[in-house]
Amino acid sequence: MKIRVTSDTLFKRSPKLSKELSEAEKVFVKNGTEFEIEFYVEAADNHLKIALANQTLGADEATDWYVYKPDIQLEESAVKLQVISDTLFKLRPVLSSQLSDQEKVFVKNGTQFDLQSYLPAEGNHLKVAIANAFLGSENRNTWYAFNPDLRVQGSSITLKVISDTLFKLEPKLSSELTDNEKVFVKNGTVFEITSHTPAENGHIKIALRSAFLGPENRNTWYAYMPDVQIEGNEPDNKPKDSANTAPPNRGASIRLPGFQGVYYLANPILPNGNFTWAEATHNGTRIPVNAGVVYGIIRVAKAMEEVRKRLGDRSIRVNSWYRDPKTNAAVGGARFSRHLSGDAVDFVVSGIHPYDVYDRLNGWWGSKGGLASATVFTHIDTRGYNARWSYGF
Repeated sequence: MKIRVTSDTLFKRSPKLSKELSEAEKVFVKNGTEFEIEFYVEAADNHLKIALANQTLGADEATDWYVYKPDIQLEESAVKLQVISDTLFKLRPVLSSQLSDQEKVFVKNGTQFDLQSYLPAEGNHLKVAIANAFLGSENRNTWYAFNPDLRVQGSSITLKVISDTLFKLEPKLSSELTDNEKVFVKNGTVFEITSHTPAENGHIKIALRSAFLGPENRNTWYAYMPDVQIEGNEPDNKPKDSANTAPPNRGASIRLPGFQGVYYLANPILPNGNFTWAEATHNGTRIPVNAGVVYGIIRVAKAMEEVRKRLGDRSIRVNSWYRDPKTNAAVGGARFSRHLSGDAVDFVVSGIHPYDVYDRLNGWWGSKGGLASATVFTHIDTRGYNARWSYGF
């Protein structure tokens, strides 16, 4: 992760006005200077706290500094946004006529930005966090824009710490680890990461992209699931699976590994439920490879019943549920897709745009698992931690 100074500025030891600091607590940095950083944290009074990756500044050779946000840009983002029609960036995802002039800013066709992240929002909007510009009278970098007016290319994944926490070398209680096996990370810290997977004891295993923490400069750590949020789509996650519309043969049966007896495709997964084994197995063509996948199917089936209730008992079409490895690769799923575990569903709700589905479910689903939308379907899974993304199509 890199920042570029876009205006002569001062790096400061605390987020205060420069006149409130001694000369030893600030250092002049010239416009155009670039720095590699390990992470950044939102701070008071429109500042960022940054950790320099490979150099120090000041008489005390410090790596941690505060900088006024409008004086820097995050550079070299892998995600690019191009405005393809004159549009308005807005502070809320509503009609522009419902906003004051201070709540919207005109952006011309052809304008390009680097993005920190982007997520679906209601009314066919995208919520975008701009990496290299601050817009409007209040120098904001987070806006909503009408999705058809935008084109987004590229992908990246960020981890945000939402509660003071410890990164650990093993997924254990911190009391079971030595000081060298854990490192404190402050609420609000943001890292770029290359991978994230569920781990034991309510933890998530993460690989940091450009940050090396602890006395041994490690980039692979475990974090407690409720203390972090993941945003962003994996580069290889562009699934184009489609529903099997052929009606199931009511007499067709399947056997499920680890379970006794015979199961019929037309029967509901849960007693009196709305979702069938035909939907979960693509009409019997994708049989679970082990009992763990079956439990995953049952777990997310419970979530889908709740989804249906929350969206007014509208009919739901399942595009994709369990995918075996060969099928997952064929349809363009991520390498570690939750569909491989059976506990993910891509679905379409009758009469509701997928971005509105995402918006209505987001707060409720919270840290129970992943939630994402494309313009043509919504994804939900039960991975056990907060992961959010837009597919970009």
